[in-house]
Formats: sequence, C-alpha cells, structure tokens
Amino acid sequence: MKRVKQESSELKNKRLTMRRINVLFMAVVSLLILLVLRLGYLQIAQGDDYKKAVDNNENIEINESVPRGRIYDRNGKLLVDNTSKRAITYTRDRMTSRGEILDTAKKLSKYIKMDTGALTKRDKQDFYILTHKSDVDQLMKKELKLVETGEITQAAYDEALYKKLTDKYTDQLSKDELQVASIFREMSSGSQLSPQIIKNKDVSETEYALVSQNLNHLPGVNTSMDWERKYLYGKTLRTLFGKVSSKEEGLPKELVDYYLSKGYSRNDRVGQSYLEFQYENVLKGKKRKMRYITNKSGKIIDSELISEGSRGNDLILSIDIDLQKKVEDLVDKHIRNLRSLGAKDMDKVLVVLQDPNNGDVLALAGRQIDKSGNITDYHYGTFTSQYAVGSSVKGATLLTGYSNKAISVGETMVDEPLEFSGGMTKRSYFNQNGKKTINDKEALMHSSNVYMFKTALKLAGLNYSNKMTLPSDIQEAGLKLRKGLNQFGLGVKTGIDLPNEVTGQTGVLKNNPGNYLDLAIGQYDTYSPLQLSQYISTIANDGYRIQPHLVKEIRGASKTDKLGPVKESIKGKVLNRINNSQNEIDEVKEGFDMVFNKVDGTGYQSFNNTKVRSAGKTGTAEVFLDGKPQVNSTYIGYAPANNPKLSFSIIYTNQPVPPPWLPGGDLGKDIINEYFNSKK
Repeated sequence: MKRVKQESSELKNKRLTMRRINVLFMAVVSLLILLVLRLGYLQIAQGDDYKKAVDNNENIEINESVPRGRIYDRNGKLLVDNTSKRAITYTRDRMTSRGEILDTAKKLSKYIKMDTGALTKRDKQDFYILTHKSDVDQLMKKELKLVETGEITQAAYDEALYKKLTDKYTDQLSKDELQVASIFREMSSGSQLSPQIIKNKDVSETEYALVSQNLNHLPGVNTSMDWERKYLYGKTLRTLFGKVSSKEEGLPKELVDYYLSKGYSRNDRVGQSYLEFQYENVLKGKKRKMRYITNKSGKIIDSELISEGSRGNDLILSIDIDLQKKVEDLVDKHIRNLRSLGAKDMDKVLVVLQDPNNGDVLALAGRQIDKSGNITDYHYGTFTSQYAVGSSVKGATLLTGYSNKAISVGETMVDEPLEFSGGMTKRSYFNQNGKKTINDKEALMHSSNVYMFKTALKLAGLNYSNKMTLPSDIQEAGLKLRKGLNQFGLGVKTGIDLPNEVTGQTGVLKNNPGNYLDLAIGQYDTYSPLQLSQYISTIANDGYRIQPHLVKEIRGASKTDKLGPVKESIKGKVLNRINNSQNEIDEVKEGFDMVFNKVDGTGYQSFNNTKVRSAGKTGTAEVFLDGKPQVNSTYIGYAPANNPKLSFSIIYTNQPVPPPWLPGGDLGKDIINEYFNSKK
C-alpha cells in the first residue's frame, strides 16, 4: 500500500493560528458593530431623554418663595395682597457635607437669633450625636464593639443609641448650642441647590444687615425678601379665601404626589383650601430658573439666570365687598334680634346673594351661633352643608307637575285634611280642618301642603279620595318628582368654582309613599343654601339654570398697583333650561309675587314694602335637635319682581316651633333695601 503523506506540524500550527485570528477578527468586528448600533440607539432613540437629563441636572428651578397673585372684588377693590418681609436663606450644593453645614450654622448663629421652641427631641439628639462624638462613643462603647464584630447591625446600634440618649444628655446643650441646632435643622431640611428659608419671622434690620455684610464668610447663605398673605378687610370672607401652607408645612401630606407630579418642591407653599386651593394654578407665581455650573467635585463655581420669576396672576371676584360687609352686619343684627325673641337654639344662619342672570355670586354669608350666643364665620357652609328647607320648594313642585302634564296652569283643587288608610292624615297649616277651593297661585300664596300632596298623587297617576290606600311602590313617581326638582339645581351640585360642594341628601323612595308626599313640600330631601339660590335664580331668569361662580376674571400680574390685562373672563354657563313653557313659569312667578305682596301671603309681613317690588317664597321644615322639635325657616326671592337683578336665599336652622312666627324674613327685606339703595 502507498503510505499517506502526513502534514507537517508547522503547517498545522499555521492553519490553527489563522483560524484563531479569523475568529478574533470576527469577534472584534461584531463588537464594533454592536458598539455602533448602541451609539446609534443612544443618540437617535434616546438622545432627547439624555439631553433632558443633562438639562435637568444643570437647569434648576430656584425654590424661591414667589408672591402669589392678588384677589380683588368685582369693583377692583383689593381684598388679598402680599406683604414683604426680610428673610435669611441657605442653599447647599450637591457635595456639601453635614460638617460643612454645621460650620456655617455656627458662624451664622453669631448674627441672628432663632426660636428654639420648634426643636424636637430627635432634633436635639441628632445635634448632640454630631457635636459630642467622644461622649457618644463612650456611651456606646459596648455596642461599638458588637458592630465591629458583626454581632449587631448598624440599625440596631442606632436604635440603641437613641434609647440611651435621654433628656439627661440633650438637656446639657447650652443656649448657644440650641441656637446653632435650630439653624442647622433649617439648613439641613432643604433640597440640594434650592434655597431654604432659615428665618423669615421678625428678622430685624440689624440681623439682616449683619448677615448681608458677612456673606463672604457664610457659604450658601443669602439675604432675600419673603412674603405672607395680607387680608385688607380683616376677617371678612377670610374662611372663604382659604389657607396657604407655611414654609414649615410645605406641600400638604395628602397631596404630595399630586403636586410633585406638577413640578413642585416639597417645601413649596400652596393653597390648601377653598379659593387658594381651587385657583392654585392661577395664583402661584413663576419661579426663577437658574443654570448651575459645578466643578468635578460637585461644588458650584458659577450660575446663570435663564428666566426671571414673577408673582402669580390675579383673581377678580364676583363678590361686592361693600355689600358682603353690609350683609354680614345685617345677619349679626338679626341673629341678636331673633335670639331676644326666643330663638335660643338657633345655631346657623346662611345667606346667598346672586345676580340671577349670569351666575355671579354677589355675597356669601354664613354664621354659627353657640349656646352662649357667640357668633363665628361659617361662609363655606353656604355650599358645604345641607338642610331640610320646607315649603320653599313648592314652586319647583308645581312646575314639575306642569311639565309632566299632571296638573295644568290655573287648576283648582280643594284644600282639605287628607285621610289615608292606616290612619295617616296630612293637612295644610293655613287650613287645618275646613275645605277651601284654591288655584295654583293661591296654593303658593297660602303655602298649601294639600295642593302639593294632590299634585304628587296626580304625578303618580292617582286622584285623591277619602281614606284611599297609597301605592306600596312609588319608585317611578319619586323618580319623576326628583328629576323635576333636579332641573332647578335641587339635589344636584350647582357647579360653583369651589371645592367640597355637597350634593344634598336624598332618601330612598320605593315603598314609603308618606315620604314621597313629604318630598313635594320640602320635608324629605335636604339641600344647600346655594342650591336654593340657584333654584330661585332659575325661576327669576325664566327657566335657565346657570352655574354660579365666585371668580369673574383672571388678570395678568401687574408691576404697578393697577390691574393687569384680562387673561380670561368667566361668564355664567347655562347648565340646562327647565322643561316648562313661559306661561307655566309666569304662573309660578305670579304666585311668588302674591306670597310677598298679598295680605294673606306668608311673606307679606316682611316683604310687602321693600324698596322695589319683590317676589319669592317662604318655608318651614320640621326638624329635631336633641330630641326636641324645632324648625328650619327659609326665605327665597328676587327683585325687582318684573325684571330681577338680585336673587337671594336665607336659611335659619333650629328655630322654635311657631307660633309665634319670628320675623326672619326681615333680613331679606333689609338686604333688598340695602342693595337697591346702594345701586341708586
């Protein structure tokens, strides 16, 4: 056989080497391709994100306390302003150590005096640990060894330290040390690159000047001007304006995530309630934007102003402050008068004044009265509280009957005691035992319960007969009646531009026909004073339910005392038009006129001689206070009767059961006279 020629070892090594080189080359090429693809992905797909990250790292919104927008009344009278006050601030960079902060705090304590009352036990413990290291090491000698040997964790060491560090040790801190601790506490609580207010209350001219003169020796410290809200009319409308958080409070705990998502800092001051909260986006100022330049160690070496900050925009309210003050005075006057006449348990009086044609709220006045007769503000109760309002709703009941073809305009019925099977009897107050034929307008004038009960029965497809059996299921009829009342704003939110508005309380209507009848006379569901005002305004303007509003305009911030340019004008939004003809509305309006201007009208005694002819309705709802029967007295109306410019609602809670009838309507009369006297 022929022997196969064997390959030399040199050739084998050469071939193996080439194979390895090829593999290495392919690996290098693959890595280069991956690198190019990765660079392309970073530059093209994620380039904008990384650019934003760099911008966010360099462009910092300075957390200065920018003044909020002002609040004016409808006539341009300034209600809420900002007053300047001196402030000492501190800004730490990203690399500032606790030791450096402490050194600065010690220097600053030579120039300012701090209130040490805000220091907590933990604040004192932390400061003691930082400034008395040798004493702490001696106190924790045993635990230190256990940490070093790994027998306990650092967390366990810290827990033991705070337990051992009792008042015995922290009480050793001198007054000077407590001063430093107070400054250190404020300096440490701020975010990086964001000015933190160290002191802004009672900063004296001397303190301000000394700090300003020594800024070169106080790294991060600066002097500036802070602000606080100033209320030019004292307590008038104070609760309705709402509260602004302090620098100590910062963002409200329950809204931290919401505000952080909108770019706020944790120690920003924001509106916490009512107008300040509702219009936070308008009233908040625009913070200064700075670009910080740092060295490799993170120290700030330069800064550049990107955009100047400015105070917030201004609100022009629909409120007439002069009218508001007069209404408050009148409410207080009538509270004193009614208490002197026997209304000792009356605990609330609530008043709403509107322009019925555009939704402008002209005045909101609420008062609470304690057992001793002390009066406090309860303005927000006009839209956050709800009450049984009685016969005031009867105009809406009639219009609901008309729209459902249950009754017709001018229809007459016999007012008489109604007896039902099972022994239930219902009657009108003005006609306890007899029979009296009345029409719809007279039913309003006399405040006939029976006319409304019979209307409700017709709405359910029934005609009254003596000792009749009421249907067990009145759900469908109850839905019709409620929908009718809802058209006027009764039992639904009015839509006012304030938080926490109530809807009203609506009970179940299914197998309780007695409650269904009571609903027709305002004795079952509950409504807010603002809902009553929207209801009477809807009738006054011939059927348009308009959304009430407290803010009339938003204006840009002006650098002078003059009002800035209009940025937004807020006009009343029509929410719905009631399902009634003009003839039907006019019928109810004539009945309301009779209530105030006919001798037999329930409102005649108070309203027959107002400055301009007025119209409206009264109501009395039976309630209980601590098991004792009481009544809520209500008055709604508008003026002039033939061309309404003003509408109002008044609720007195927990008045004595009549008779005698207390002259609660005199407050409405005085308000009408005051309003039209001032207009003249």
